[in-house]
Amino acid sequence: MENSKFGRGMPLSMFYGIQLLGMGRAVSRMDDKLRIHYLGPEKELSQISVFGELRALFPNIQIHIDLIGPSIPLSRDGEQLVLDNYIRCSDMDCSCKLSMSTAENACNTNYSIVSLQLWKGLYHDRFKDITKESFPNYITAPNAGVAAYPGWVPTIELIKEIKVPAIFSDYCEEAANLAASCITSIFDAPLSLPIQLNPFRQPFVVEDGPLHLPCYSNCFLFGM
Repeated sequence: MENSKFGRGMPLSMFYGIQLLGMGRAVSRMDDKLRIHYLGPEKELSQISVFGELRALFPNIQIHIDLIGPSIPLSRDGEQLVLDNYIRCSDMDCSCKLSMSTAENACNTNYSIVSLQLWKGLYHDRFKDITKESFPNYITAPNAGVAAYPGWVPTIELIKEIKVPAIFSDYCEEAANLAASCITSIFDAPLSLPIQLNPFRQPFVVEDGPLHLPCYSNCFLFGM
């Protein structure tokens, strides 16, 4: 049930974050790839196919996503995937099961794909390995819990050093405020994107969480 709640909200949140940072026009003019570093994936690992929705959000653009985090199994470290179709629904009789024909693919000269690679470990530890192949245009860290985990400090210091736009999200406004305090103390500057409600947050409340507050996955966004 929890995995089914992830749905299409994360690709939409990624798209929305890029627009908030003012990167939308720059992305639309890209002739190479939009390269995204995605920090701390967990539930996403069982629903990788949902990232194929980015093909509709960024048409005619090749997208590469590096997913980096300690929750990635050692057996999947270095795994590479290519998504060239949209996610299918669960109805076996639905017309979405019909693949795009060879002729349609041939006619579409700007046919886009989403490629992904998995990296086990913390971002600041794996950064040099990852950037041998892919220096990011954009960094995203969903439900990061920056204030709760000291391991975020060297990662935020690295993001400050490389000067790549980054969007974080958290479950509730209190957690977002605590995270923002940590980030601004490291940057010694205000957030470039103030804390705000994410219209594409998960609509189901997070149950059995550690906070005695209403919590929703990717509820509040903020960036640097």
